Amino acid sequence: MRLKIKLMAASFKMFIRQREAIIWTMILPLFMVFLFSFVKFDGLGHVNVGIVNHSPDSTLVNILKPIQALKISMGREDDELARLKKGERALVLVIPASFQPIGQDSLTLYLNAEKPQETQAGKLILQRALDELVFRQNHLPRHALRTELVNSRNLTYIDFLLPGIIAMSIMQSGVFGVAFGFVILKKRGILRRLLVTPMKTNDFIIAQVSTRLLVLMTQVLIMVGAGVLFFHLHFIGSIFNMIIVGLLGGVVFLSIGFALSGISKSEDQVAPLANVITLPMLMLSGVFFSRSNLPGFAHVVTDFFPLTYLADGLRSIAIEGATLTDVFPQLLGLAVWSVITLFIAVKAFRWE
Repeated sequence: MRLKIKLMAASFKMFIRQREAIIWTMILPLFMVFLFSFVKFDGLGHVNVGIVNHSPDSTLVNILKPIQALKISMGREDDELARLKKGERALVLVIPASFQPIGQDSLTLYLNAEKPQETQAGKLILQRALDELVFRQNHLPRHALRTELVNSRNLTYIDFLLPGIIAMSIMQSGVFGVAFGFVILKKRGILRRLLVTPMKTNDFIIAQVSTRLLVLMTQVLIMVGAGVLFFHLHFIGSIFNMIIVGLLGGVVFLSIGFALSGISKSEDQVAPLANVITLPMLMLSGVFFSRSNLPGFAHVVTDFFPLTYLADGLRSIAIEGATLTDVFPQLLGLAVWSVITLFIAVKAFRWE
């Protein structure tokens, strides 16, 4: 154990002496969060409206759907109200089961108290649509629209982005940090010299992995702390649970890094291989944007990406207060990927 601790200390010194590694590991993710914090992607000029239609008649829904100013989502009442409280909806319109185009029914409109401008605009649009329905049927009086204010958490784009950036940082550090670092050590013959020393190879590997996992967890703490202090992150989860998920994700991507370092003989070989693996996940795993806009087939495929499991797990814990039990599917997915990538890393890793 003393030897492992000394090797960890040596590995840590090797890491902090690489200024580029510190910049890519610690500063770049914070810079990306800072950059995106000025960009308002929330809503993109649309009013997010949830519609719960208990009526067999869909005339009103058909009138509302073509309105470009509204971004309409259909769902169950409890689901839509839950999304309203999270801040994902500006309004939720509940159409009663008795609703008919010709009639005098009372519709309930729930308003997000934290988004007064959006709710006011959405309410006017919905009232105009109801009036249009009345005029079409030549029927008076018009339908009543009963409103209720609902306090929400009003989640922002930063709340969505920051856990994704943490997941991205874990992936980048694990894959690129290990792959490039060990390829350079092999190229310089350092690993070959270590083989002739009395040190056991597994002690060296354990020390390297432990050091890098410690750095990854430091990343999580710094990013969450910066998010809460400077970017008003609505963090309601457990930092311990985030570290557990982050550790499991770190094992997956460190194993990928070891596998790539075993396959590659130079930096020129490892760079394209690492990019081929990481870029598709970076673009399609929901780091920067929600995967809900992906086509059906692509959405199903990306469900099984390790970065998807990691980003979804961290995001659920951070902004929804999910427990480890709640994110069990993500933990299971990461565990399966850990077994697969560890097996590949053991088979592919070479000391020279």
